[in-house]
Amino acid sequence: MADLPNFFTLFEKVGNSLPLSELYIVFLTAIAMLVAHALFILLVGKIYQVLIDWADHTGMFWLSIPFYMMAVGIVFMTHIVDIIIWTYALIALNIFEVDINAFYFAGEMYTTVGYGTFPLPENWKILPIVVAFSGIFAASMSGAVLFNMIGQIIRKKNVQSA
Repeated sequence: MADLPNFFTLFEKVGNSLPLSELYIVFLTAIAMLVAHALFILLVGKIYQVLIDWADHTGMFWLSIPFYMMAVGIVFMTHIVDIIIWTYALIALNIFEVDINAFYFAGEMYTTVGYGTFPLPENWKILPIVVAFSGIFAASMSGAVLFNMIGQIIRKKNVQSA
């Protein structure tokens, strides 16, 4: 136990091993992608709410199911776009020699599958962590909105039944 470094020593060692100028690009990409993802998911949720309120008001509540399926497809596509954004960031940073490897790496890390089949330079060992966290948070936001949409259908259906 006495051989464990304190937090500041560990943080310093990790920081010294990273390419700081490029790391800013990685963190800014993650933050920008998450903000854009959150705003878009909120927009999809709000549009869905307006659409099912309209469908309920016009007596066509059954349309809430196709509206939900379209929302699921749109949310799915936002995750594909997120992976593509990561791919271009990785290409811009010259981390991979082959562009398709950047796409597969981004997809593996974003979805947290992470087979570890792509060797990274020693100073980029933190990259999978950042990409994975962005994918986890984006998926959590998407899941929360989709769960809320199902709740809206159930609540409206229960109100109609009563």
